[in-house]
Amino acid sequence: MFDIAGLAARETSFARGPSTLKEKYKPSFASPAKYPPTTNVSGRVTLSDNAFHDNSKETRNLGVSPDVARAVPHLGECGLLTEAQARRLLRVARGELLSVWNELRTLLYAGVVLITAGVGFLVRENLDRLGPVAIAIGIGVAAAVCFFWIARHAAPFTWREAPSTHVGFDYVLLLGVLLASADLAYVEARFTPLGPNWPWHLLFASLSMTALAFRFDSRVVFSLALSTFAAWRGVSVSFLDREFWPDSGAAARLNAIGCGVLFVLLGVLLVRERRKEHFEPVSTYVGISLVLLSLASGSLTDEPSWGAYTLVLILAGVGLAAYSLHFRRRFPLFAMGALAVYLGLSRAVVPSLDDETVVFLWFLFTSVGAIAALVAVHRALEKSS
Repeated sequence: MFDIAGLAARETSFARGPSTLKEKYKPSFASPAKYPPTTNVSGRVTLSDNAFHDNSKETRNLGVSPDVARAVPHLGECGLLTEAQARRLLRVARGELLSVWNELRTLLYAGVVLITAGVGFLVRENLDRLGPVAIAIGIGVAAAVCFFWIARHAAPFTWREAPSTHVGFDYVLLLGVLLASADLAYVEARFTPLGPNWPWHLLFASLSMTALAFRFDSRVVFSLALSTFAAWRGVSVSFLDREFWPDSGAAARLNAIGCGVLFVLLGVLLVRERRKEHFEPVSTYVGISLVLLSLASGSLTDEPSWGAYTLVLILAGVGLAAYSLHFRRRFPLFAMGALAVYLGLSRAVVPSLDDETVVFLWFLFTSVGAIAALVAVHRALEKSS
């Protein structure tokens, strides 16, 4: 796909007169199907003048993007577009070419999930027939094949965002990582090489995923690495550190909060050092999610500390929502903060409501109001951007 904004900006440097496309191309654009582009003797693309003055109902219903449609003919005349490029862009402007990128990504992700689930089913149904050694080797070979394909198709390493070399690159990498992780977990469960220290394999998996994510520029694998690191800390607290943490629930929550803060600081460091700075949103969202979920978990308990967790949850939500609006302009962060505030307020108010009808009305009206507020903020952010 072509960068229309960039081409239009370059085009204006060749022309005299008004500086904006809106001022330069005031006539309405008609269907390129009715007035197709032609190539003049210099090899440049031109359109019939009638194409700019057709106001028929058929033309108005084509869904033509005015800025693109008015810019493409002149870009062809300036020699910035070939005839094939101009025709393609005009089809995009008319809505004849539609992107299926999101649908394709969904199908690829579903394929990875199904393959991983199929491997688990295969192991369960054929464990006695194949044996643990054969199964471990088979899963390892499948993961190695994925990594071999990735190594052959990978772009050179860069600290910036690397160009995509294949539509399925991230998903083959994700499949290889999941298979390797499953193989490692299977070996640990069947042969117990680490014994009671088995949670350390989660740390090893997290560090390996981080290295792969940075090398192959995969935000999906990076998010998996962060969540695996958080799982390592949670499991370690629950199973290994009981003598230091008598209350495993509180210890797990505190560890999750610590991991969340660490991930947010990691995102700040990536941007500051300009090293894979496009990973920052992943690190930030995962970190904030861990913090808020940990606070919500403490707030929903019956422990005496639920009030403190609830107060901190509300304050954290308010701070996050305000920060996202005034500094980052990120709606997902605002939504997370607003949800935290709503949950905290509900936790503080609902226990004092004795009538079930009143509780129902509370959630009915407050939830509708919260959704309406989120929609309004989202529209406001879109307009301001």
